[in-house]
Amino acid sequence: MTDTDIPPFGDVFSDDLFDEDDGTTTTQVALDPSDVFDDTHDGIGSRISDGDLHPRFVGDSSELPAEVCWALQELVAAPHVTDKSTRHWPIVLQFEDVLRRRLSELGLILEVNRDHRYAFTRQADDPSPHSRTLLRTRTLSLAASTLALYLYHQYVISPDNPIVETADMIDHMMAYKRADDTDEANFQKKIKSAIKALDDAVIIKPIKNTSRYIIYGVITSILTAERVAALDQRYKAIARGKLPHGADTDPTTNTPAEEDKDA
Repeated sequence: MTDTDIPPFGDVFSDDLFDEDDGTTTTQVALDPSDVFDDTHDGIGSRISDGDLHPRFVGDSSELPAEVCWALQELVAAPHVTDKSTRHWPIVLQFEDVLRRRLSELGLILEVNRDHRYAFTRQADDPSPHSRTLLRTRTLSLAASTLALYLYHQYVISPDNPIVETADMIDHMMAYKRADDTDEANFQKKIKSAIKALDDAVIIKPIKNTSRYIIYGVITSILTAERVAALDQRYKAIARGKLPHGADTDPTTNTPAEEDKDA
């Protein structure tokens, strides 16, 4: 990657290191992730017939099987659908074309990644003034983005067993604490807030009765290879006390100098 391919510093980092200000990494979020990824399943089979039509409610006029309607709702309301969802994932694969057309009618684009076994919808870039934005997005703080980069690497290393310990996440993030920062409790609070932000965004999910988290494959969509390369280069530049393109940084705080904050 050349320097001209790297986004401006202000597009990658927020004003202050591990501040609560918004960063730039976004992900679609649901109102209640715990409801979205309930561990209970209703026993629906892996494949259904186009003729399996039965009304879901009085006045139901859909021409799709109920299971397909529910999968469609999940794709709109949930951050993503993974192969962990035995209720919806097989339906997404079987009826991908139908779901893609129905979502397109709403100005949404279906993304299906079979390698990492997840699907999600994103807002289409419809220039019409009549188009409505249906999906909500959430921005992540710099701390959460930093943690997401770490989790991305952990997932790439072990995609078949993407498990991370809370202690490992904390230890990794503690490496960013300045030597002159004596308020360790406050720093750890920011780390836990970053972990919670990724949990709320359903990028990770806690494993019940443990201190471990599952890393969802959708993180490979949130952090593309190009984005990871840009973030890596920025972190290395900060560690050296300088930034590309002449941007300045204060090595004692690891934050951009005042004139660069509005970049």
